[in-house]
Amino acid sequence: MSGVAEEPRGGFLAHGQGETEAAGRDLAALIEPGDLILVNGEVGAGKSTLVRAALRGLGVEGPIPSPTFTIGRLYDQPAQRMPVSHLDLYRLGDLAAEEPGLLSEYLGPDRAAFVEWPGGSDVQLREMSTRIGRVDIDHIDSESRRIRIEPPA
Repeated sequence: MSGVAEEPRGGFLAHGQGETEAAGRDLAALIEPGDLILVNGEVGAGKSTLVRAALRGLGVEGPIPSPTFTIGRLYDQPAQRMPVSHLDLYRLGDLAAEEPGLLSEYLGPDRAAFVEWPGGSDVQLREMSTRIGRVDIDHIDSESRRIRIEPPA
């Protein structure tokens, strides 16, 4: 992705925010309606940075605030390739204990979705999507991240 050096343990090393954003833009080029991208990484690893860049790559304009306190945000603007949602399930333990329709407006065959902190909800989320992709980000140091992207399939 973006000419960044491959890592022997899979993925690549991204140095600085710009390379993390480039990975997000590259990922956006692979996204189709119905795709679900599960984004994992510790606090401060760069999950939101990568997702924001992917959303920009899909045509989202204007502010892209974190959905941490709202669970999700849906973007459906005329300039976008498709409707897309950004969810953060950090505050939810398991979707099985939640209202069944909690995420229905964010997931569907006509839109793509990025889910940070999917946790134990992988199974329920997978049932609501056409294709699944995965991003794992490891914080190496203040400027470096190991990013592994499994494109939607």
